[in-house]
Amino acid sequence: MRINVRIRIPFKPSRRRRKFDGILKVLGGKTLWVKRLVSGESVESHSRKYILLWNGSANVAGNLAGGNFLVGLYAVLHISDVLLGVLTTLIQFCNIFQILSPLLLNHFKRIKPVLLVTRICYYGVFIVLIGLIPLVPGEDGFRVGLLLTATIFANLVNALSAPGYSVLHIRSIPEESRADFFSVLSLLNNICIYLFIFLCGYIVDFFRDRGSLFGGIAAVRVIAVGFAVLELYAHCHVHEFDEPENDKPRTLINPFLPLKNREFTICALLTGLYSFFANIPGMFYSSYLVNEVVVPFSFLGFVTFLSLPIMILVVPVWNRIIRKTSWFTTISISLLLVSLHYFMLPFVNHGNYPVLYTIAMIYYFSIIPGVSIVTANLPFYRLPEGGRTVFLAFYAGFNSFMAMMGFFCGSVFIALSGSLRLNFLGWSLGNKQIIASITGLLLLFLGFMYRVIAKKEKGKL
Repeated sequence: MRINVRIRIPFKPSRRRRKFDGILKVLGGKTLWVKRLVSGESVESHSRKYILLWNGSANVAGNLAGGNFLVGLYAVLHISDVLLGVLTTLIQFCNIFQILSPLLLNHFKRIKPVLLVTRICYYGVFIVLIGLIPLVPGEDGFRVGLLLTATIFANLVNALSAPGYSVLHIRSIPEESRADFFSVLSLLNNICIYLFIFLCGYIVDFFRDRGSLFGGIAAVRVIAVGFAVLELYAHCHVHEFDEPENDKPRTLINPFLPLKNREFTICALLTGLYSFFANIPGMFYSSYLVNEVVVPFSFLGFVTFLSLPIMILVVPVWNRIIRKTSWFTTISISLLLVSLHYFMLPFVNHGNYPVLYTIAMIYYFSIIPGVSIVTANLPFYRLPEGGRTVFLAFYAGFNSFMAMMGFFCGSVFIALSGSLRLNFLGWSLGNKQIIASITGLLLLFLGFMYRVIAKKEKGKL
């Protein structure tokens, strides 16, 4: 017998099993705001399902082949701190070439097949070839040269095609639903990333405890290949809409055309500053954790796994803050708060990492959605209907340039500081710890800058 009551409860009593409604209500307090994004028979809603699948698969593949697992591969190849800085800087330098993406993509009436081919080439080199370099016979110098060449090639191919995905996907996301969609997308990406980092961390530790770190890294890369294939499958099911005629110009494209759009330029500059500051630590802090503190990969995976329940709780909160305030106000608040995370990191050591690092990361997971949701939407702020490929390519290229400069400055600091030790309140801090504090100070400054702009914009963004 069914009883109707006036009390709001997490799910509707029914004899029929409802698999997802309870989860969706936790995500946003209401089922409809999530279901609306992917329900329906329209071409757009059908594409949005595969856009979510594409993003989840792409992020898992990228993180299993990169991040701490890439640092592990570098350890197998005996990569020094200086060369580590060169590699991270090279990756961002290659990404600057996204600004030239329109010169390639606008020559084709349909860009989806082009994106498919370039993605296959990228994964073939970045996941497969680079993963096999430790097996190549020869001296370490030869393997390092091969690593540099493969890294440059893979990231150049990816850079020339990456803006095309934004152009392809944004047509299926209505402007009025973007705050909700990017909230769900941010949550999905983090769930997928941290779940598989957690699981794969145990795989790497299993092999490392038996004297074969490379075996663990290789096993994780095999899993990454599986997600790369899933991403390509999702890509084939995303619908490609016709672009406005003026987005396929026959004349030479001016890659700096977006600079004439004042509002777009301001957004690019502000997100560029965030890319610069946030990337100063590069992979150096991860190297500190893996090589100096000797934190197990499984523990790092466990800590990131804790983000799953945290993200489910906080993403709807940040989405509500955006709706009640503005995009700029939200990111200013989150940047001011997230800087505290970077002030905690320098004090992590072998004796306290199970507690202090866990606390620092839980705090980070609670705050960072306020940054990621806003930065995901900023490139589409008042984006013109025509010339979208040029605008998005400029935005991506400029942010990559700023990220590269952040990596470069971090690398120069590590190289010049060498064995520098700083005694602070009884704590001995090395250069890889000091650089985290510097990042915190810079993000604190950027948060105040966003706050000033938020007052001038009066919530228009």
